[in-house]
Amino acid sequence: MMQRIERQGMLRPGILHCLILAATLLLGACGPSNTVRLLPPPPLEASLLPTANAARVTVVTFVDRREDITAIGVRRDGTAFETQGNLTEWVTSAMADALAHMGLQVSIAQTVNQARAGTPDYLVTGELQQVWLKETSTMDMSAVMRMDYTLANKEKRVVRDNYSASQSRSGLPSNTMAEKLLQDTLNDMVRPVADKIYRAVRTKK
Repeated sequence: MMQRIERQGMLRPGILHCLILAATLLLGACGPSNTVRLLPPPPLEASLLPTANAARVTVVTFVDRREDITAIGVRRDGTAFETQGNLTEWVTSAMADALAHMGLQVSIAQTVNQARAGTPDYLVTGELQQVWLKETSTMDMSAVMRMDYTLANKEKRVVRDNYSASQSRSGLPSNTMAEKLLQDTLNDMVRPVADKIYRAVRTKK
């Protein structure tokens, strides 16, 4: 009798295989879609208010220099991650916010000529070289971003450099994970650059 009960409690190999397959398909169905939103950076803590004599810095909208401007990454099935947001405006806004957080008077201009018309103390220009999101497994993703940037005053270029950041994330596949991963990678790229620009401005002022 006991032997018969034990056999009834066991799953047949065929049923077990079907359950594993169903779980795999369910995880895939719950995974991120091909369209990923560009989340704004979270509010920065302890922001400094600009003083009347704080340097005026204009950030010019970054130029998109990526090899493929139609995609921001690739999924495991080979299809592309895309976004309906504007990548260059996303990065430019994050840079401006980070500089304003440090107490500088910051504005954004669409072009260098437009920026110069406002006679700022400094111009920040940049080129977006890479934004890439990769789904490496059912529960793992990675992201990398890279940009070139230049800080110039009215006479000459003060700083010219490049910076990159990368992150990886593990968890239940979802759009939220992909969006948060991009957001955090953007922060890791922008904030150190903003700090370097701020120190250069303070030194030159």
